[in-house]
Amino acid sequence: MKLLKSSQIFDGEKFVEGYSILINNGVVEALVSKDEEPFVTKIAEITDFGESIIIPGFIDTHTHMLNYGINQETSVEKFETLEETLEFIEKFVSQNDLPFYIFNDFDESKWKVATPPTKAELDKISEKPIFLRRICGHMGVANTPFIKLLSQRIDLKQTQYDPETGIFLEEVPLKIHSLFQYSEDFQEKALLKAQDIFIKNGITMIHEIGSYRELRLLQKLHRENKLKIRVRFYISDSSPYNFEFNGIERGFGDPLLKFQGLKYFADGSVGGESALFTFPYGRKNSQGIWLLREGVEEEFRKAMELGLQVAIHAIGNLAIKRVLDIIEEVGSGENFRIEHFEFPDDEDIERAKNLRVKISIQPNFVYNWGQEKGMYESKLGPFYLKNNPFRKLIQTGLEFAFGSDAMPPSPIIGIKGATLHPKEEERLNKEDALIYYTKQGALLTQEAGLFGEIKAGAAADFTVVDPNLEEVKATIINGETLSCG
Repeated sequence: MKLLKSSQIFDGEKFVEGYSILINNGVVEALVSKDEEPFVTKIAEITDFGESIIIPGFIDTHTHMLNYGINQETSVEKFETLEETLEFIEKFVSQNDLPFYIFNDFDESKWKVATPPTKAELDKISEKPIFLRRICGHMGVANTPFIKLLSQRIDLKQTQYDPETGIFLEEVPLKIHSLFQYSEDFQEKALLKAQDIFIKNGITMIHEIGSYRELRLLQKLHRENKLKIRVRFYISDSSPYNFEFNGIERGFGDPLLKFQGLKYFADGSVGGESALFTFPYGRKNSQGIWLLREGVEEEFRKAMELGLQVAIHAIGNLAIKRVLDIIEEVGSGENFRIEHFEFPDDEDIERAKNLRVKISIQPNFVYNWGQEKGMYESKLGPFYLKNNPFRKLIQTGLEFAFGSDAMPPSPIIGIKGATLHPKEEERLNKEDALIYYTKQGALLTQEAGLFGEIKAGAAADFTVVDPNLEEVKATIINGETLSCG
């Protein structure tokens, strides 16, 4: 047995003092009071975290761990200008002999001149195939050699592609790692590297969205005892689910790795100006893009028959409205999730609640782009203030939880975003924000009481944080300390 001590515990609902946590075989045996502690210390191994706080392990309800790992070598997020970005790409290409080069995470909204790169600019730095994907994943730009290579794999006429600028929207950037795959060995190393980063950020469970290839890789790591973080897996519609051949039911797996459901896209992103709104916006002065294909309702019905969760990406208010229309038509709203749900109209918040739809929200988006004078305001004007109405969702009784979309995979930054909403009346305090990054995450996969709480019978998954909730000190999964700062 193990006994964990600290100044305070957050049990999933509230902060409590005067208790320690007794663990037995990876499960919480009991919360032990100060009076009971002398009896327990005789039989338990003691770890004292001092003034730190023990909370339930963070549950990230929307992320892409494999892609995050792949992107680590070629991310350009840190650069503040197009010139710095191009300089990095040119140097990397000159030093690495690869058949193609995919760079990730440019965010022109953070540059001094907020203009996306073009094909001509990439052509100037190299004759090798280069693709540069925006941080949102919904937009990218290719140079001429890459476009030629891409045309050998797909019909460019079937894509949202501007030949003049080399800019692609939606299908190509979203599927770029499927169209141009790295070796399994490279992907395994990337996944393990990302797993370490996620765990160091205090994340003990993820709702991972990816391809069949990634699911097979996760199964391999599980067999080899290399998988440490808990995974609930969703197959992306960029890797279509064959209901006749792959008729796997929800929950297939074990407490470490489970198959959960399917993921679809209804619209794009605000930064890529492809999120679907009821009004025109941005440089293009368009409403955005609708991505759900005709007849998808039948796929949803088949998914319902298997008990699969269907997660649908919807950011703009019109996309949210149309997705709710489809859910009403299909029925079984409790098996649906809406991912992001960033700009819902008031009546659609109520509709989602009545339909019992679950929601995964990314508060780090508020931190990154939702502040005054941020990217959302530059694209949407005053409407940006309607982004991520946390308090309104709580008051309505909508069931939601927090995730990161790996931008970045840091619940600490997400908590900051939740507490710094540009509308004061929508801000959460840190205690409420913790609930939606722990206990509520387990509700989204119908695992309440098993994860996301510190109580008898729950998994011994914990994150140890400093008293100000600004730094992760340790991460514990199944009773084992995997990261200790």
